[in-house]
Amino acid sequence: MLSTPTDSLLIFCDWLDVTTPPSEEYRLRSDLGPVLSSIGDKVSEDFYRLGDGSVKFQGNSKWFKVGLSGQAVGLLRVSGLWLTVLSLIGEGPHRVTRVDAACDLPMDGADAISELQESYPLGQVRLSQRPVGVTELLCTRPDGRKTGTWYAGHRGKTEITCRVYDKAQEALDKRGELMPPRTRCELTVGKGASPTLRDAAEPERLFWHYMAPAILKRPEGVPPWDSGWAEGWVMERAELLPAQALKRRIEDSPELAALIELADSIGPMGRSMALRLISERFDRTPVSGSPEESRAPLGSTGS
Repeated sequence: MLSTPTDSLLIFCDWLDVTTPPSEEYRLRSDLGPVLSSIGDKVSEDFYRLGDGSVKFQGNSKWFKVGLSGQAVGLLRVSGLWLTVLSLIGEGPHRVTRVDAACDLPMDGADAISELQESYPLGQVRLSQRPVGVTELLCTRPDGRKTGTWYAGHRGKTEITCRVYDKAQEALDKRGELMPPRTRCELTVGKGASPTLRDAAEPERLFWHYMAPAILKRPEGVPPWDSGWAEGWVMERAELLPAQALKRRIEDSPELAALIELADSIGPMGRSMALRLISERFDRTPVSGSPEESRAPLGSTGS
């Protein structure tokens, strides 16, 4: 167990994978696209870039999957749109197949790894009922100390795994960024443990359920976790402004993209034809709330 105090640690979601039936694909693409585009860039039909993070869509005839990286989740969270995304996903049948919960410690990564090595010299850790093996990926810093990443369990083989790594060293190696000593503790929970969208929105209970006492000391006052604690939970959604929603729905509409492709297949005049037909459709449709909308149909005698 790490010796650092845990009373004031912020626990945050750092990854989310959700799998749905293939029938949910159109709804999720249509609903999530405008929200993702409002703070990021649509690179392709299956990929959105949100800052340094990403949101990916994948699917086949049996399932459809939405995957959100940790950086994407973080940007959605600071933008106030994280619960909106979760609520949109939660409106249809779904299964959370992976959720990561993490925290950052104001601790030198070399110290953290050294403490864990001393705590588990035999290379076995019990995060849940079944012990998992320990692996390490270490390097030697200029000061001569060993640092890197300490793993408990293997993703893909174990439902509950964690990793503890030197976040400051990672920032230096990847981006040349200097930051104060920082260690990240990250828990990964797979579908077999039945995580929910509430665990992505409020990851504290899930994190401490598995990370204490093996990795960190459990703070006082953290309620227990079980897989049924999300029953009856309702998420609040931050809505886009109508103009924002309209712009993003048009930009991201898979149906409109298909119409453009169909128009191009007609020939040089295809797009002009499509625009004329769309314009005619608008002209035939009364404006919402206009007098025309409330008029009685032709042939109606009224009362």
